[in-house]
Amino acid sequence: MSGGTLDRTEQISFRMDEEEPGRYLPMVKKGEIQREFEPEDMPRVLDFDGAVEAPIDGTLMFCVEAGQEETKFYTYHFCLRGGFLFYFDIEDVDDNAGPYVTYHGPPKGVVPLDNVEVDYPPGGRRLFREHAQSEASRGYEIVMRHEPAEEGEEFRAPSFLVADSLTRREKWADAIRSRSEMKLPTLLRAGYSSARMAATAVGANDTPAPSATQSTKASVRNEENIDSNKLSSSKGAAGKLSNMHQQVLRVSDDTNLAGAVMEFGTADFDETAWLNHFFQSHNDADAVAKCEAMEKWQMDMKRDLKGAVLEQYEYFVQASGEMTTMGQEVTALKDQIEKQKVILNEMKAIDFTGSTNDDDRDEIMGREQDEDELPEDDLDAGRFGRKGVDEKTFFSELSSLDEGLASGQRRSRDAEEEEDIEDAPPIDVPDWLDDTVEDIESFVRECRYSDAIELYLKAKSEIADLMDKHERPTAYRLTLKQRDTLRSIKKQLEALGQKISDRLDDSLRRRNEAIRQVSKRERGDMAALLMPTISPCAINDDALYLQLLVKMGRNKEAADAFIARRSLVLLDTLNESPISGAGSVDLVIYAAQLSQSFFSSLATSVESFLDLFLSSHSNMNGEANEDISMDASSLQSLSSKNLPAGATASVVLWCDAELTKFANAFGGARILSNLALSPPPRDEPKKPRVVGGGPAEDGMKDRKTALDVAAQCIDQAFSYAAANLDGVGLPLTPRLAECIRARLKGCEAEISLLLDDKWDHLTKTWRSGGEELNGSDHMGI
Repeated sequence: MSGGTLDRTEQISFRMDEEEPGRYLPMVKKGEIQREFEPEDMPRVLDFDGAVEAPIDGTLMFCVEAGQEETKFYTYHFCLRGGFLFYFDIEDVDDNAGPYVTYHGPPKGVVPLDNVEVDYPPGGRRLFREHAQSEASRGYEIVMRHEPAEEGEEFRAPSFLVADSLTRREKWADAIRSRSEMKLPTLLRAGYSSARMAATAVGANDTPAPSATQSTKASVRNEENIDSNKLSSSKGAAGKLSNMHQQVLRVSDDTNLAGAVMEFGTADFDETAWLNHFFQSHNDADAVAKCEAMEKWQMDMKRDLKGAVLEQYEYFVQASGEMTTMGQEVTALKDQIEKQKVILNEMKAIDFTGSTNDDDRDEIMGREQDEDELPEDDLDAGRFGRKGVDEKTFFSELSSLDEGLASGQRRSRDAEEEEDIEDAPPIDVPDWLDDTVEDIESFVRECRYSDAIELYLKAKSEIADLMDKHERPTAYRLTLKQRDTLRSIKKQLEALGQKISDRLDDSLRRRNEAIRQVSKRERGDMAALLMPTISPCAINDDALYLQLLVKMGRNKEAADAFIARRSLVLLDTLNESPISGAGSVDLVIYAAQLSQSFFSSLATSVESFLDLFLSSHSNMNGEANEDISMDASSLQSLSSKNLPAGATASVVLWCDAELTKFANAFGGARILSNLALSPPPRDEPKKPRVVGGGPAEDGMKDRKTALDVAAQCIDQAFSYAAANLDGVGLPLTPRLAECIRARLKGCEAEISLLLDDKWDHLTKTWRSGGEELNGSDHMGI
């Protein structure tokens, strides 16, 4: 019997675990000999042919109901092979899923699948009611119940499996049912170690058993050899030899062969030292017997190697035959596809409109001739071809025929155009367009947005040029395949462009939010009041991403991100601490400081907005804007030329909103709320005007002083607004006057008289209706 034949007799059996009831351990059985299942045996276990495909190996929760007081589920790595369900400790498995894994330890146990019924929880539930409060409460459970086929057969406790999804539970249940019904032994695949074991077992029967004296001498000789080579002092070498000895004994019962492998299989084997040790305790007669035994071992090893090589060659021949069959099937499939393509092209060339329309027209003309021959009573019936068909149905049929004729003519024209395109010379499409999408995706993964956008714009421009060249009345045309490829690339480029713009927008939004949180935190810190919260570097670090968004054509997103960052700067100017005290003169100085900081920052933001779009536009057009003078760099002069309408509208609305914020701060607790501007009550003229003040005359004097201070503060605001905003094309001073007027507490007429004459065009409306109020106030006083 050959080594391969003996290997096929190896099969899996099981035994009860004495330490834990309800658990079964796998065994490898060969004839009457059984041994423990090793991790190296797992890849050799064969599955059943014709069974339902086994699920991918993976983790499941497992429990055996063996009379324990508390049901507890454990997570193991499960493998379904043949008639057994193996489960390993997760730490003994390199990968939690997939067939190509490495096992570092034997299985924790197996579940035999012979005579097993698989059931689901009743009522369509996910798990059994008894396990609702266990670790398996979130999974999908099945139970495997053993039903003994014969009387006296040992009954096995039910086992429970819990999967993490309904689909996985269905797959495992179907695969287990299929293997339980087959009732076949689970075999092991043939391997070199098993073939060697079989051949050695055959040869060992012809070898005479050594005597006790020879065994004793061999053991003494092995000990002396180990001592001479200093193997006893090295734990690693001793462990290696012991492991080798166990492996040989596991595949063969020949202890002499195991001793020979240990004795002659070491890397530092010395022939001279071995001979010296041998003849120190043996004579020439023993040498002849030793030579015969060594020749026998050598023949056994050669036979084992030859059997293994022949077995591997047999596998190679089988694989070669399978590959040849697959190649023939692929060739046949390719021929069928070619035939189908020829049939489809012939069907496209068929013109169904010619014969069909001619027959229909002849039928209609025949009907009209029959109408002339019919009597007048049957004229209606003859006109529409048959009785019971009305005029509406007739004309609908006629219109459908006309539509069919038109569609046929259209298809004929398209076919002619396609023939012309096929005959025309094709347009050369650059090869780099095929790799554009992949290159842009790699740039995006590496966050190289500049390179990605440059390649994106270049590809879009190239595709547009090719499609435009195809539409021109020239001799060159794009083929159908080229057009489909260009459309596909264009569609993918649009998706990539949206992805890039979303990433840029999200990055700008996260940066702005971080700066907002830092500014909010530092405004509450008293030690940070004397230093600016946002530095110029932090303001301009978004310039690159904004330019990229403008290049991508996302002008609205770029304007929104620009506005969000500059709003933080203007908010810091409104929260700036005064550089003076709390007197009247100091209040005017603070008003000038606040106005100068706010309006200069607002004007700088508008100029940055203009530079953003002008620089991006000039870069895209190749410096085509040299005719624009430096004096015309204002919002009004450039809005109609290069600035997008949506972005310009967003910035203008933002300026108006920021101006309202300034008016609220200026007319609130910062400036005007510190002044007693409201006139005294008419009913109580003698009541003190200010808390802690004197008589009414002192109150009027203080109010006049407050009006003078308010007029000076408003004059500062108007001056800085006009000086900064008019230069960038945003004359928002009239809008500022309207916002401040609403916070003057009814004294706008008096303040307009105190303001300089150059602001009359802004405060003229303040005096309408205000002079009468001024006169009535003096009369009351």
